[in-house]
This record gives sequence, structure tokens and C-alpha cells, in this order.
Amino acid sequence: MPVAELLDLLEQLREGVDEEGEPVIHPILAVVVEHLKLKPETTCYAALLEALTGMWNAAVRGAVVARLRASGLPADDLLLRLERLSPTLGLKAENREWARAWMADPTAQDATLVQHCMIHLLLALRGLAEVRARVLTDESSSDELPPHEPSKEGA
Repeated sequence: MPVAELLDLLEQLREGVDEEGEPVIHPILAVVVEHLKLKPETTCYAALLEALTGMWNAAVRGAVVARLRASGLPADDLLLRLERLSPTLGLKAENREWARAWMADPTAQDATLVQHCMIHLLLALRGLAEVRARVLTDESSSDELPPHEPSKEGA
């Protein structure tokens, strides 16, 4: 399912509006939805992988920093070392201000990232579940058992 379809589904599910008539949603959800709107052709599966990768990078980043700090590496050297160790940890791709903010409080910075990734992950799973629900409730195949369902004789 393309992310664009998932975003349409979310629009149908929204409840409540603020004083200005805008839909009321959690601020993190709003950020994630805006991120997903940048790539509407992306599939929910790709969004799921992106979310898991973000959480993995945050966990690895935290573990690497803990080890480097324990070795007594100064903050400036630590940042340079992190950039060289792995571009997938995200510090090289980000701007210097973000990297400095991250170095000042990596736990808070990564906690925010993981929150965004969790919402991203849940939205992607919802999209994948919608596709599965369509398969399970498709009228044209109502005589056939859906995949992954036990047969009536085996029950």
C-alpha cells in the first residue's frame, strides 16, 4: 500500500477540530505525517523499514557513545570519531547544530527520534494491516479460505 493511501485513510479517521477548524492530532503524529507526505509513492513496507532503521541507529549510536565516553574520549574527538565510524548513525548526514545538540544530551535527542520512529512504525503497520484486511474481506474470494487461516476440518 502506498503511503499516500495510508494518509488518505488517516484523514478519514481524524476526529475533532481546534478553534481554527484544523484537525486535532498529537504533535508527533503531525510531524510524522508531514514526513510521510514528502514521499507519497513510498510503500508502507518501506516506511516500516525506515522506522526500524531509525530505532536501530539510535540504539547503536547510544551504545557507541557510551563506549567512547567510557574510554575518556573528549566530546569534539568523540563527534569526529562517530562521523568516521559509520555514516549510517546519522551524525554525518545531519547538520553541525543538530550534532552538537545531540552530543549535549544524546538520550533526549534519541528518545525524540525513537518516538517519531514508533509512530512511523505504527502507521506503516496500520497500512499493511489495511492491505491484509482487504484480502480477508474481498467479496470475490469469499468462498475460498484466506491465506494463513486454518481449514474448518482442522479446527
